Amino acid sequence: MRSKVLLALAVAVFTLKILGPPILHASGPTSSGSTDHHAVLLELFTSEGCSSCPPADAFLKALDDAGHVDDVEIIAIEEHVDYWNRLGWTDPFSSHDWSERQERYARSFRDDGVYTPQLVVNGRSEVVGSSAREARPQIIEASKSPTAELHLSLASRSSQSAEVTISVENIPPEAHAAELWLAVTERGLASNVLRGENEGRNLTHAAVLRSLTHVRAQHADAGSAQATSRVAFDPSWKRENLRFVVFLQEPKTLHIFGAAAGSISH
Repeated sequence: MRSKVLLALAVAVFTLKILGPPILHASGPTSSGSTDHHAVLLELFTSEGCSSCPPADAFLKALDDAGHVDDVEIIAIEEHVDYWNRLGWTDPFSSHDWSERQERYARSFRDDGVYTPQLVVNGRSEVVGSSAREARPQIIEASKSPTAELHLSLASRSSQSAEVTISVENIPPEAHAAELWLAVTERGLASNVLRGENEGRNLTHAAVLRSLTHVRAQHADAGSAQATSRVAFDPSWKRENLRFVVFLQEPKTLHIFGAAAGSISH
């Protein structure tokens, strides 16, 4: 059942060792070397308070574990909204910021409201989050869209924070006004739900969004840019499960023109 709440009030996943100059990930064509497909960002809007969401969470986790659909690299982000919190269970991973992000997508898609579970594909289309049949063709189609090449490297790190350097190349003409965003996600999270629609269930998650930062980039020319951003780690985050995701998003259409991801491991 598709739970809906009207408006009233996101190839292999790369885990690279930090050895020498710590490169997180360089995105472009898929690892097969194909130039026909590019990495696709999948954003699942979900909630632990929604009984329709666990199948979607499991679907996204399966995609995240596989790292690809056919020969298309996928980068998964699980964004927990907060509007379900008033219905019995407060989702510990929820944020009003992610609810607002979903509302922006609703306006872009001209939907009459927001719902969970919703899967947004490269900011260009949306499907019910648990529908593999609907999601697959959307992912394949999105992988053929124009994209920039994004690269991440770790400039410095400590137990409390990390400084990430980002470079963007071959920016398509239609993406020259696009904004650079840096996300931190965490894998391995789970909850024993004590109340609400999922009472008594143990829910496991994919790459849960922990932070999302707008990064100001300096353009060397019309087709390239560079940026540096420092990310603070919350003490509750397990660093070995963290991943950095960078993507380029056009602020009006919300279309995504490239994404890259990388995990830090000891």
